[in-house]
Amino acid sequence: MHRRALLAAAPAALVGLTGCGALKTELDEKRGRPVDFGDVTRAVPAAVPRVVRVEDADRWTNGFGNAAGFTLVTDAADPFTAEQLDDVVRTIRTAVPWEISSLRLIAVTDAADPAEAVGVDLRAAAEELAPLGVTHAGQNGVTLTGLDQRYG
Repeated sequence: MHRRALLAAAPAALVGLTGCGALKTELDEKRGRPVDFGDVTRAVPAAVPRVVRVEDADRWTNGFGNAAGFTLVTDAADPFTAEQLDDVVRTIRTAVPWEISSLRLIAVTDAADPAEAVGVDLRAAAEELAPLGVTHAGQNGVTLTGLDQRYG
């Protein structure tokens, strides 16, 4: 009887020790297909020409639902304006075919050698996008929450 109890508890303990990452991998394997990010890689540069590429698309679940992250590769090191960042976020929300609860964006300059890429400041622009919640991730990264309040 004790062996059955131990065997039954082992998977729960394994999930508890490995955290939510194990659940994400399991769900992705059950879907059997890559995550669909819609037309983000084409739509964002079309909406905001200073963005030359969108890279490193990522999706994970958090306490609020599905979160997404992207790296914006830009043509200049100048900080984003609030209007530019607003257009990026709105375009991503429209292009991605699932609800995004929080969005992590990192911006860097385009460089032949990734080690030469320079961070592009998103902080001031993000602060102007009320009522979004903003968490800074260094100089060139922000996580935005409350997207439904601003974009519906």
